[in-house]
Amino acid sequence: MAAVVVAVAGMALLLYCVLARIEACGRFGRNKRRLARIESQVGFQPKFKIVVSFYQVAGTLGPVYGVRLHEDFTRWTDFMDAISLDLIGLTYPGACIGSMGDRLLLAGLWPLAAMILGGAALACYAFVEWHRSGRADGLRRDLVRATLRRLLYWAILVAYLALPSVSRSIFRAKQCESYDINDFTGERRSYLVADLDVLCSADDEEYRGLDAYFWAFFALWPVLVPLAFLVLLLWIRRAVRAQRISPLARASRFLWRDYDPALLFWEVIDLGRKLFLASLVLFIQTNDGSSKLLRLLVASVVSGLYLAALALARPFKRADDLYLAGTANLLLMCCFVLGVVVQLCESDDDMCKALVGFESARGASAFVVALTAAMLAASLLIIVLRIASAVRAPTIRLASSGRRPALELSPECHFHGFISHAWGTGQDQTHTIVRRLQLLLPGVRIWLDVDSLDDVGMLEESVADAMTFLLFMSAGFFKSYNCRRELYAALASNRPFIPIHEADPAKGGASIAALKAECRENCVEAAPPAYPSYGGPEEMLARVFEEAEPIVWVRVNAFQLESLKAVALRMLLHSPYYASRPAELEAGLMVPRQPGPYAFIGPVTILVCRGNKSAVGVAGEVVTAAGEGHGSAETNAEMVVIRDAEEALEGANAAPLSGHVVLLLYLNDKTFLDASGAVARLVQAAMDRGIAIAPVHEQDPASGGVPFRAFFQQTPQVLQQPPYELYDTLAVPLYPSVEHRKVSLRLVLRSMGAVPCDAGLLRRQWQLLRHHMAVVRPVRRRPGEPRESQADGQP
Repeated sequence: MAAVVVAVAGMALLLYCVLARIEACGRFGRNKRRLARIESQVGFQPKFKIVVSFYQVAGTLGPVYGVRLHEDFTRWTDFMDAISLDLIGLTYPGACIGSMGDRLLLAGLWPLAAMILGGAALACYAFVEWHRSGRADGLRRDLVRATLRRLLYWAILVAYLALPSVSRSIFRAKQCESYDINDFTGERRSYLVADLDVLCSADDEEYRGLDAYFWAFFALWPVLVPLAFLVLLLWIRRAVRAQRISPLARASRFLWRDYDPALLFWEVIDLGRKLFLASLVLFIQTNDGSSKLLRLLVASVVSGLYLAALALARPFKRADDLYLAGTANLLLMCCFVLGVVVQLCESDDDMCKALVGFESARGASAFVVALTAAMLAASLLIIVLRIASAVRAPTIRLASSGRRPALELSPECHFHGFISHAWGTGQDQTHTIVRRLQLLLPGVRIWLDVDSLDDVGMLEESVADAMTFLLFMSAGFFKSYNCRRELYAALASNRPFIPIHEADPAKGGASIAALKAECRENCVEAAPPAYPSYGGPEEMLARVFEEAEPIVWVRVNAFQLESLKAVALRMLLHSPYYASRPAELEAGLMVPRQPGPYAFIGPVTILVCRGNKSAVGVAGEVVTAAGEGHGSAETNAEMVVIRDAEEALEGANAAPLSGHVVLLLYLNDKTFLDASGAVARLVQAAMDRGIAIAPVHEQDPASGGVPFRAFFQQTPQVLQQPPYELYDTLAVPLYPSVEHRKVSLRLVLRSMGAVPCDAGLLRRQWQLLRHHMAVVRPVRRRPGEPRESQADGQP
């Protein structure tokens, strides 16, 4: 007993030291944030669970299914036994522990002992922290709650990892083998495989005792543990699906974090699959199932059904996790099928060669080992590729120096920003903003409800704990009571406002005018508790809409990056470090490998239609944008010529077109609605002559921007059908905000055949050739085919 006490105390002390060291590294380690960023991009947890689950089941091929690999592969089977986490079997031979009853007790109780030791270590750590803080009562309550959450996480982790091996161990009390005891009468008796001294009969006293142990541990592990996981997930499902993560949900994140909220219970389904394949299948042909093929056939069918369910349900959040899980189950199904081959080859070499084609069981064993090794190789390959991608992921730098920005916090704050949003229309967008900023600005701390909210009554304190106040304005934002609480708290603590505007109505957005009206209607509290000196809606309107222009949120590729850079720049401008060094931010921010300026490498003629209103202005902006890569405006005038399309294509005395010719088509609500139909006629004429069309889609409703589907109604059918198919060429979105318009113009230049200014000569020539091959495609008509008139083509 003394030795046990000493061992428990030593383990508790060791675990405490490890936890303290991890905590110290977490607080003071230089690379903590970088490692956290890599972990979030790689997703180690789901891949670890998939790999461990695969080998926990694959490791049962021998003891459960009777698949005995060739003796040349014993080292590989030892490796799979180690992955199975059968700690008792790995550390001591069964005969060294004692009777079969002692072994069964130890196998069923060691996970509980591990949970207790972990709890003791966590309690020791919490006590030391409380003692070092001066024994503050408030901290004691916080430490108790934090310790209970960590203990729950530890218990879930131990139960998850130990459940398959523990379940298989307790089934040794039921795993019997039948032997002939009389050749003349054919009488047979069954003995316990794990202890041949025990007769598998109700008349055997020791066997009756083992039977009681078995059913007790069966109820505890294969039954109660999955049920406990299910009840826990049922308890937290509303919080998880609403993305308002409670402390209990955060403590049990090991069970649900990797899956879509709609498939929150998938972990229980997967756990049931593992339990069946690793232990419950032993109920099939209890006496001699390991020497038969039925278990292998049932396991193959179950694995195939689970693989189909996995492909249909797609429960994982990340595609690479889904592919890895599918690969694991496919390889596992192949292992069971090959297990049938191994058993056939073990029984008779002639049958092996006649039915299977292998000379002996060694060939089939090598195939099984190759499949299990392929799973390990595939997992490592995915993880290495993900790590390489995460390490090389571009981050925001200062345009003036190329260095990473300093993320200094005010002494009274723990977050760089607090982001407020309406649950119904802004959840997905704000989560994207925060996650992307965390990748682009490693180390930035932004308060987000799903990550940091423990008590909704502490919203005002959380706003004051952040240096800046980010508000994501979507439809219904000012109607939300909690959003208004956060707004008043930001006014009371005088936090800088960084408004972000969702302009797309299809994504829950609203116009600035509608948002202002919503603010006037709802921000009318006379004296909000968080801000007793509130001056009414006009004060709110001034802070939100007039203090700084709202940043338009655009979710498409390079445009999204510009929105994020604008948010990051404003956050940095309000940081203590750059408040005294604003000159470092005057040049703005940049992201390495971000597309830069484009320019033409030869003469270009841009055709515009007079009836296509604003096309001339956009063409002028394109020429100016092309000048970013050249030395002077004179060079631009020499390289690019803007000509009237009607004069160039239909004029009797028109000068010949020179250089690369492209027609700029400006798409808004009036593009093809001109009375004469000149725009459609000139577009068709240009395509007949093999001139490339560069469509530009206006996004600003004030300038006639409409959803793209509207153009299918106003465009003549002849231009939408073969051989023209006008909209096979993607239109470049043209945004009104300065940061997004710059990207739009660069994309227009690329669609016209311009190449990056930083490209080498060979690369620029190759990209130009590819552009001509992909974009410039003459429209051919059969001989004698008349040209359709625009009048006939009008819808």
